[in-house]
Amino acid sequence: MTTYFIHGFLESPDMWKFCSLKFPNARYLSLPGHGQRIHEFCPDTMEGIAEVLIMDIDASEPFQIIGHSMGGYLLPYLLRLGLNPSRLGIFHSKIGADDEAKKSQRQRAIDLVQENKSLYIRTMITHLFSDGFKVKKYQEIERLIQEANAVNADTIAACQKAMMNRVCNLDYLAGKQIPIHFFAGEKDAGIPINQVHSEAMKLSPLSTLDVQEGIGHMGQWESPQAVILWLEKYFLD
Repeated sequence: MTTYFIHGFLESPDMWKFCSLKFPNARYLSLPGHGQRIHEFCPDTMEGIAEVLIMDIDASEPFQIIGHSMGGYLLPYLLRLGLNPSRLGIFHSKIGADDEAKKSQRQRAIDLVQENKSLYIRTMITHLFSDGFKVKKYQEIERLIQEANAVNADTIAACQKAMMNRVCNLDYLAGKQIPIHFFAGEKDAGIPINQVHSEAMKLSPLSTLDVQEGIGHMGQWESPQAVILWLEKYFLD
């Protein structure tokens, strides 16, 4: 079975390198304006971004999709375009819409990135990690900051607008009857664990939730072995 991996906002497919040996048939998709698509125009709606990604997915054979953060937000939009995956992986992500506080935060980000992109990126990426990781692995965080600086300000603003205006897809996915496996960080400041738990419960019995203690939003860097165990449990036949 082909596994499609979608990275998150300000990342690239390189974030999945830690698990590539486990998935020899994997395909790693780039968001528009990121990674291999760094010079491409990025739509400012989730529907528009999904329309770009779906062109790289072969639905003629069984497949599954795993998305990190914004990549997870995109999964129901890909299904709305007609995809029918065997399983979904919601990795440090959720299915519901932003609340009003989060929408206000995203609007402030859109304003800030036009004024000082470098400051915005540094602040945003540092905030994704647990305090312990920030101390021990600051050089890794610095590398990710430098990688994110390659994304242009218009792409950043478009992605924030798309995420801010996305709709809640919980009822839609509940009706699809597809197994959905969540992985969450106990200390994720961007996607609180109580929100992920509530979604997993609503989608039960076809959903599962694995929570890793002590980490934030970036399990691929903070606890890669725990993530590999999660992938092996649910996505390796």
